[in-house]
Amino acid sequence: MKDNEYLIDIHSHIVFDVDDGARNLEESLKLIDMAMGQGIKKIIATPHTMPNLKPEEIIEKINIIRSKIHERDMDCEIYTGQEIFYSGFAIEKIKKGEYLTLANSKYILVEFEPAASFSYLKRATRDIIFAGYIPILAHVERYICLRKPDRFTEIMAMGALFQMNYSSIKGGIFDIDAYWCKRQIKNGYISFMATDMHRIGGREPDIANALRWLSKGVEKHFREITYDNANNIILNK
Repeated sequence: MKDNEYLIDIHSHIVFDVDDGARNLEESLKLIDMAMGQGIKKIIATPHTMPNLKPEEIIEKINIIRSKIHERDMDCEIYTGQEIFYSGFAIEKIKKGEYLTLANSKYILVEFEPAASFSYLKRATRDIIFAGYIPILAHVERYICLRKPDRFTEIMAMGALFQMNYSSIKGGIFDIDAYWCKRQIKNGYISFMATDMHRIGGREPDIANALRWLSKGVEKHFREITYDNANNIILNK
């Protein structure tokens, strides 16, 4: 692992039977095992905010996963969190403890509709920061409004951070989207790379090719976006 002893994943759907991620406990453990095989040793579990999903259920199932990891002597730590779909009541729910922050920190992983307007993203960023949290925009490559010049820098200046999926940089030189994603990483806009793993046969943690490009293409950012910044979340720095 180049410059890293291991990797930290801040976006994953490994909690079983709560959203479109792992369907059962064994699948949760299989995903974790696959992630470990590629160097990931710390994972923040981030199930979607679902209508009837309560933090207590997430925590209970994460504790079950932790117990099984311990039984099987798997070298991986799991932390609580959620991928929060932003809405007018999201901040209130976070403050009430109805939505989970990342690893009980001041950071939240927030997602939007891909077609959300730039003004909406700015307003959400402002409101989240004003409430005392640090927003990390999940899979930032999906937001069409950020494809225009200077949009990243404007949101960053407000205090937001950006997470990109490893899978989004897997394309070759003729893949326009992958080229755009790689350019944003080279420009220093991306703070976190993550798997966004869901289930076996659908968004597995397959990051080997992406890691090879990152270790060569953006050597100066490699440790920051695969470990250091994520570790700051866990430390709540």
